[in-house]
Amino acid sequence: MGLITPEQITWVERITGRPVENTSLIQSLWNDYGACFRAKLVNIDAPVVVKCVTPNPEAKHPRGWQSNHGHNRKVRSFQIEQYFYGNLQPLTHLNCQVPRSLYADTDGDASLLVLEDLDHLGFTARRNTLSLSEACVVLKWLANFHALFINTRDTSVWPQGGYWHLATRQAELQAMEDGPLKKNAKVISDRLHNTPYSTILHGDAKVANFCFNQCMTQCAAVDFQYVGQGPGIIDVAYFLGSALSEKDLDESTDFCLDRYFEWLGQALPETMSQGEKETLISQWRALYVFACADFHRFLAGWSPEHWKINSLIAQQTQQALNQLNK
Repeated sequence: MGLITPEQITWVERITGRPVENTSLIQSLWNDYGACFRAKLVNIDAPVVVKCVTPNPEAKHPRGWQSNHGHNRKVRSFQIEQYFYGNLQPLTHLNCQVPRSLYADTDGDASLLVLEDLDHLGFTARRNTLSLSEACVVLKWLANFHALFINTRDTSVWPQGGYWHLATRQAELQAMEDGPLKKNAKVISDRLHNTPYSTILHGDAKVANFCFNQCMTQCAAVDFQYVGQGPGIIDVAYFLGSALSEKDLDESTDFCLDRYFEWLGQALPETMSQGEKETLISQWRALYVFACADFHRFLAGWSPEHWKINSLIAQQTQQALNQLNK
């Protein structure tokens, strides 16, 4: 599965008005809901990246979580991604770079995005893990992205950003073993999303969704299916857990948070007073353990043996639970 089909190529040719000279598969989409591939159009020097979504409601989830609810959530995520590229991406800048959408189309639940090729723009490096200095490149991107959309209320993105947010993960919640984390899941989620300072989250800010230049000093982001409202610390906590070794995370979380909040403070709009900026930073930093606990809640129901459930996330979760009991 995940092959580039003649129908997909025909669709690209129709909306671009140009023949496709050649293609190469980048990856199939989750659960074979389509394909992401690079295409060379005739008489266009720069290649493009095509994300072609062809949902299959009968597809079997690899972990057994298939349901109409899950299928509908996934279809909605692709619709929101199209909205992001058409309406929010044009607001981004070089400090939070995102590829431009060149063409877009929909056909029922199917959709097509034709994007700039980040490789062609110089973002050719990919990583599965990062050093601390490399992680700071992404933290700076996140700080600028979150500052750009601070206090933006957009009803066309997810009401709560992040693919694991509680409102859409009730089946996983019910699958959890009974205990304090399950009992307090809604309280933790409410603590995160009732903050007076909200932004638009990337929503899936794992290291695999960032592309770097060869010297690892700049990055750009992809995959905006779960953009939505929330405090920026949710993206930060998820990113750090995806990118750093357990040792680096144990020893350097405070360092990473310091860097993120330093860049966030610099990038926040001048219309915010210094007092407002300091309050926002203080409130978001205090939510770090709750962001970790919230993701732990998802993993514990979705895949309780997942490698990301380690002693560190357990410690952060316990700190969050302790704060709730004060």
